Amino acid sequence: MEEYLIYIGGGLLILCLMLLLIEHIRLSRLVKKYKLLMQGLSEKNVEDLMVSYSDELLNIKDQINGDIESRIKNLENRMPTCLRNFGLVSYNAFENVGNNMSFSLSALDDKKNGFLLTGIYTRENSYLYAKEIISGQSKKELSREEKEALSKALSFTK
Repeated sequence: MEEYLIYIGGGLLILCLMLLLIEHIRLSRLVKKYKLLMQGLSEKNVEDLMVSYSDELLNIKDQINGDIESRIKNLENRMPTCLRNFGLVSYNAFENVGNNMSFSLSALDDKKNGFLLTGIYTRENSYLYAKEIISGQSKKELSREEKEALSKALSFTK
């Protein structure tokens, strides 16, 4: 019976040594990861480092937000002068030409300034005319189609 107790004790000792070896390997892996994490931190501790990183991120966020706000303000200031109100009319300028190949296109900004393009298509030639629009009016005579295109563009202005 005493022999069995010696064998059982020896088995438990070997089992304890194996568990100790496994835990030692796990601990050494953790130490390697810790050393890799701490590499280059010099004398700062991790908490101070994280706080400094957080402060730096907040500064960068504020800087980006300020930049975005100034860019948006710049774009908003430019918006009234952008051509963003359009009117288009396609038509047949002559009876013997089909498929509505002629057109009048009006492009205006919010102040009703811009231009009107008219393209006249014939079987032999094509012509393109431009007319300046100031405050929703042209200094030149407008055709019925040009007036319609201008009216469409004006309906989008504020």
